[in-house]
Amino acid sequence: MKRRVLLSLGLIGFAVWAMVQAPAPGPGLAAFMPQGPLLFVEAQDFGALVRDWNASREKTLWLASSNYSVFQQSRLYQRLTDAQNEFAAAAGLPPDMALVESVAGSESALAIYDTGNLHFLYITKLASARALETALWKTRSSHETRNAAGIPYFLRVDPASRRVAAFASAQDYLLLATREDLIAGALTLLAGRPAAALTGERWYAEGVRAAGTRGEVRMVMNMPSLLRTPYFRSYWIQRNVSALRQFDSGVADLHRSVDEYREDRVFLRLERPGEQMAGGGAPVSGILKLVPPGVGFYSAWANPGAQAVLSLLRAKILAPGPGVPPLSENAPGVVVSGVAGTEADLETRIDEPPLGSAAPEPVPAAVRRLIEANPAAAALEVAGTRVAPGGVFVAIDTAIVLVGARDWDANAVHAAFANIPEAGPPGRLAFETSGKVLIVSNSADLAGKILSARESAAPAAPADPCYSATFAHKDEHARFVKMMRLIDHVQTPAGGMENAPPFFSGNIASLSTTLARADSVEVVSRDTGPEVFETVTYRLKQ
Repeated sequence: MKRRVLLSLGLIGFAVWAMVQAPAPGPGLAAFMPQGPLLFVEAQDFGALVRDWNASREKTLWLASSNYSVFQQSRLYQRLTDAQNEFAAAAGLPPDMALVESVAGSESALAIYDTGNLHFLYITKLASARALETALWKTRSSHETRNAAGIPYFLRVDPASRRVAAFASAQDYLLLATREDLIAGALTLLAGRPAAALTGERWYAEGVRAAGTRGEVRMVMNMPSLLRTPYFRSYWIQRNVSALRQFDSGVADLHRSVDEYREDRVFLRLERPGEQMAGGGAPVSGILKLVPPGVGFYSAWANPGAQAVLSLLRAKILAPGPGVPPLSENAPGVVVSGVAGTEADLETRIDEPPLGSAAPEPVPAAVRRLIEANPAAAALEVAGTRVAPGGVFVAIDTAIVLVGARDWDANAVHAAFANIPEAGPPGRLAFETSGKVLIVSNSADLAGKILSARESAAPAAPADPCYSATFAHKDEHARFVKMMRLIDHVQTPAGGMENAPPFFSGNIASLSTTLARADSVEVVSRDTGPEVFETVTYRLKQ
């Protein structure tokens, strides 16, 4: 749940920064972009988005938040700052918000060609008269003048970093690049001369064709090229590169209205099976009817597989708690003072294996046999927080619901779960069966609510999602912060950030507070085989 919560907050953050609808889209700028980018982003009215962001409450809150202060101490922030300083030396002026505002036209596009060196090409629709008034244009006398397809452009190289800054204004477009070949290629395309454009690349063309109507903001991703970069693997918070390797391209479109933002995504597989993927439709649509009202989080998916179900039961119900920490990718610390060892250490045996854990298997064999004997057509996780009696602690009630291929044997279920050491306070491990539905929970009250929903649920409506989830951000925020304050106040470990705020109750909680206008987020996925379609809806408080 925590991972999905963090992902939901990140997705909300991407959407909330824009505040009003933009005009109808004009012609795409991808036709003027040379081939080779890893990422392409276009906006129907970038200037309006910048103005909305600068005037938003979210910007004010975020800049004052613990989340932003931690970001300022991160390695990523330092790399961006270094690149910013190098660009400032090359361009002759700092790439700050004032520059962004001055060069933010209406229809705009940004293509990233190298994430490590931050090589990009930016094109924006900006009247020539306005472009001539920008601080960027006024630095042209300190730049070298060159020509591409009969159009002049201005270029300067910082001798120390070899960073390039190049810009041009033509046909009411302003262009800015960090490589000379990029701006020369764009001007060649803008002049109508033959050149290889982004629109001719398969990953872009097929992705855009599958996505359909362009949103107010569109992002197109060259997935194989992105995954090859070490920077993506280092900074991508989901750390799910292996799951992304199956895709050739991805497109995300943002649409806005007064009370919600909707992000429509499509991911195209490298290998395109012709038939619809197994999983989806009625099983997921039906199991969603078992979600009781008022829960903070739920997710449902089709055909989860026995191993995934057992892992879910172990982590959420049978043996909740911290798992095995991920393998560290950092070099070990170096002892620079003190005694490294003594002669007595020579007597220490180093050729004996460590003692094995005496802890019992968290998933008993009887439960494993039960789950493997009745494959689940769909699985549902339901969770929510509540303040425990006394008002100090916050508990997480969780339930796992399985829809089996056939009716569950109530006696076999009782025999499998009856003797398991109960998770949480005594008497709170509950299991219920009703036909093909099996409910396992650490809360008898939650299990009863789900069972009641089962008894009153209408037949499943035809649908074809393979995954669906919702996180009630507004309802869970206060209890989340209360719970994290009890476990977060520990000293910063050696080598950590100085004066760093607590991670959950400070860093993440401040991001949640910044995005307080986000009421909830819903994710729905549909898998057709060749493509995976996702719709992420952010519902906003008025």
